[in-house]
Amino acid sequence: MLEKILPRALGSSDSDCASILTSLIMAAHFERTNARSLGWRGVLASASEHPAWTCRVADAPQVFGLRFEGEEKDDAVSCLRGYFSMFIFPKEDDLLLDLFPLSAMKVALSPEYEEAVRSFTGDEDFFSPFRLGQLRMDAMLDGSAFALTLEAPARHMVVASQGVRADNGEWLVVPGGLECNVPAFRLFLRFFAVLAATAEQRLDMAADIFAGASPAPVLCYGADGMLREDAERRSVVRSLTASFGDCPAVVPKNHVRLQKLPARHNPEKMEMHDRPILHILTGFLGAGKTTFLRRWLDFLHGRERFTGVIQNEFGKVELDATLLKGDTLVEALDDGCVCCSLADSLRPGLERIISAMPAEQFILETTGVANPGNVMDALRKLRDLVIPGLVITVADALDLTQHEITGVRLAQIHKADVVILNKADLVNLEELKGVRSRIYRVNDRALLLTATEGSIPFAMLDQWIDEHSRKKLPSRALVLALSHGRLDESTHEDEEFKTKEIVFESPVSASALEVLLQSEGDGLFRAKGIIPIQGEGNCVVQFAAGRLELTPTDEAQTPLTLIGIALQSGEVSA
Repeated sequence: MLEKILPRALGSSDSDCASILTSLIMAAHFERTNARSLGWRGVLASASEHPAWTCRVADAPQVFGLRFEGEEKDDAVSCLRGYFSMFIFPKEDDLLLDLFPLSAMKVALSPEYEEAVRSFTGDEDFFSPFRLGQLRMDAMLDGSAFALTLEAPARHMVVASQGVRADNGEWLVVPGGLECNVPAFRLFLRFFAVLAATAEQRLDMAADIFAGASPAPVLCYGADGMLREDAERRSVVRSLTASFGDCPAVVPKNHVRLQKLPARHNPEKMEMHDRPILHILTGFLGAGKTTFLRRWLDFLHGRERFTGVIQNEFGKVELDATLLKGDTLVEALDDGCVCCSLADSLRPGLERIISAMPAEQFILETTGVANPGNVMDALRKLRDLVIPGLVITVADALDLTQHEITGVRLAQIHKADVVILNKADLVNLEELKGVRSRIYRVNDRALLLTATEGSIPFAMLDQWIDEHSRKKLPSRALVLALSHGRLDESTHEDEEFKTKEIVFESPVSASALEVLLQSEGDGLFRAKGIIPIQGEGNCVVQFAAGRLELTPTDEAQTPLTLIGIALQSGEVSA
């Protein structure tokens, strides 16, 4: 049986149980779609002497830690038994943290906490308050049977007999109160269910499930600060075993058999968290959407929340998709704006990227002239694939000092759940204050964050999205009928936006390029491409709000795409 997980004989090393667990997890993740269907949401192995892992699973916001503690042979029944310490790491803003020991709260609120969890080895002394359970593995040496057992207190409780005071003298824990009261077994249950279901799939057989409980002491801090058993209180340690084959002495006689594995992840149910969320990232031409997106992806991927991107560009040149492909999986839609041709392009694009990259969320970056209201309206037809997320609009502070908030700009800000006011460093404080005031007059319900070069406090955005994702927000508001028509139906075609491409056969000087762009007049809102510049080689060209930026690149040349109204047919000379 066990050769399906570990294709070698057991007993040849002192870490066979760790090898079994490693093989089990890695086999499940060989195909990401399969791992997701089992309930896995991320695994990171520790580069330490003792095998250790951090894991995330569906329906559980916490990170779980596992550390191999060793194994022993039971020669009487020819069985190998391995032990793994189990840890729970709540997010720093998780209310669950209030139930943890005060020493755990101190660690979780430190700036180094998140990075320390990522590099978890199990040897860290400061993580000991998060160790709340044990995973036991039993394997017959001949490979004929196998079992996994979760053991954890129903509630991990510690009494502070003298209480705990804050520096200001107020009681953090009143005398005789609980210094911690964590529902450890319930929290570990979903992780154990995913692990047991993975073993079922790998062994191609259903597990026999047994549950039991045994009394355990409640600990108490005495007047001397030492931990002792509380004579007046008792707790319960619960256990759950998933057994495959005949594994002697694994299940105590007082345990009861269950009909099914509790808390099993069910990928068949079309619940909200079982479909990926699709956020809409919009913003007027040249506002800095792609720069902001790259910063956001760095934040998300640094926390193992891998996110796919669907990009739509107004014109045939997929420059933004080209610049992002080194960082994440990007699906570039065909020529055309999604707010006008959503049914034809977004569904197949979503199907391709979801198949290639099972993830919890995706981001659709629209063209700079797309109306998010039209996109959100069309997403109702795609609920079988995704859950409509939030509309995040990147606004250009410099552009808004030069133009009124009308047309497409108005539609993008009016429908935004979050407004990122980018390029704040390019305007003075009075101008910035005025732009913020004008945005609030259009939409006073959105979160407004100021950015420089696309950088914002992403943790704040992350928390706000978590807290507001199911609330009534501007992107979900009913369409308003205005005297000049429906705001949510206006498109770039109403304002006659067009594109023009220029191919450079030879390098051009930066000054000649600037003359060409300025010759287009006020009708040119955006220019972008990769073209050869004299003395620089190929450069990424970014032009918006009258500013030209050139950045050397190793990417291949593309045409220069101009986007605007009433574009001229200007020519350029070196």
